[in-house]
Amino acid sequence: MPRLTFFLLWVASAASAQAPVPTPEQSFDLFARFMLEGDADAEAQVATLTGMPVRTERWEDAVDRMVVGDTPADDARTRAGRELSRQVALALRQTRCRSTGSERQDNGDVQIAIVAYACQVPEYAQVKERRSDDAAPEPGDKDELAGVNEVIALMQRAPKRVHIGSVTMARGGENDVWTPQDLPPLHQWIQLLLALPE
Repeated sequence: MPRLTFFLLWVASAASAQAPVPTPEQSFDLFARFMLEGDADAEAQVATLTGMPVRTERWEDAVDRMVVGDTPADDARTRAGRELSRQVALALRQTRCRSTGSERQDNGDVQIAIVAYACQVPEYAQVKERRSDDAAPEPGDKDELAGVNEVIALMQRAPKRVHIGSVTMARGGENDVWTPQDLPPLHQWIQLLLALPE
């Protein structure tokens, strides 16, 4: 057996002996806190369970890069984009995606659990219905800066609605860690948070 493979197996078995392996529901909650909320404690737990570093950049920097992009210029557009990034980060932390149950669907040697979850996301429709005809410009108008500021205002005012979904968690054996197989990446959650009604 290659030395590195043996070492990784030893680390995994040692970690399993030190603490009970989280259930599929607990594992989903942990990964959701780490990925969607930038929870430092969850990040440390995921790193301990997997035995390797799980992030190459600060969570806030990743959100900023996905919202603003590579924009070194210090102008009004970039500053508005960074403020939008801060609002998106706040909305991500408020999603509180948590498991609501699971169903085992083992497949041969692979243990599989389908975990259902519910999240809190902005409900923009209610805010837009209360807008008057002389309200601020809609996002997408010619004045791009005004559009960005309007998105920020909508995110600040919008109440929450429940977004539900499911994710496949899998592991190889009883002592292995449950890991998500199809949890949407961070940029898709950002797109969900910015999905304004027509």
